[in-house]
Amino acid sequence: MAARAFQAAGVGSDIQLRHSDVLSMEPPAAQGLLVMNPPYGMRLGKATELRAFYPQLGNWLKQRFVGWRVYVLTADFLFVKAIGLSPSRKIPLYNGPIECRLYEFKIVTGRPKRSRKFPSTN
Repeated sequence: MAARAFQAAGVGSDIQLRHSDVLSMEPPAAQGLLVMNPPYGMRLGKATELRAFYPQLGNWLKQRFVGWRVYVLTADFLFVKAIGLSPSRKIPLYNGPIECRLYEFKIVTGRPKRSRKFPSTN
């Protein structure tokens, strides 16, 4: 259904859809945008399995997707601590009746630099 919707919108050749084991995927380019909706324990995945999976997901992103922006939709509010990455954005959303967050991660080598906010001198 997603492929048909993308084709109808005229962007079908610009978007790659895949269903696979995420940890076995290699990036198709040096940089890009990756959007994912991993299990978060509502319909798929058990909490204990997900607590082991999320750090693996974070390591996979850090090792293979440097230079990419990654968006992750989840209703598991412990996800962001478990993945081991600092989100650059956090957007509240709903997946039907389920309260979720869409996290943006900018994957960089090393630790992301935080901007300092200095008090104004006025």
